[in-house]
Amino acid sequence: MSDKITLVVRFCMKESAKKEFTAKMRDIFAHIVKEKTFVQASLVQDMRDPKNILIYEVWNESPESFMKNQMTRAYRAEFEKMIVGLKIDRTPAWYSTIAEWKTA
Repeated sequence: MSDKITLVVRFCMKESAKKEFTAKMRDIFAHIVKEKTFVQASLVQDMRDPKNILIYEVWNESPESFMKNQMTRAYRAEFEKMIVGLKIDRTPAWYSTIAEWKTA
């Protein structure tokens, strides 16, 4: 199995939580983009149901090493507290790449 993984996390929240959530995502990604194994990420909002926000992250790690190396970073602690405090539902899923396409 490749050590390149995609982590997709769906967040469902009240409209009142979105501003704080988005600001905290910007803060946390200021740190994440400096991580050696980070490749790319996108934060997107469902156009039909704006309370649903999705983060799409690509890492050069396995799910196990990601949990050990990334989820234990000190800068993630505030984010984790915010998720609980704002009662944001989170559904993570791991994916492995089976094909890729890019613009020519």
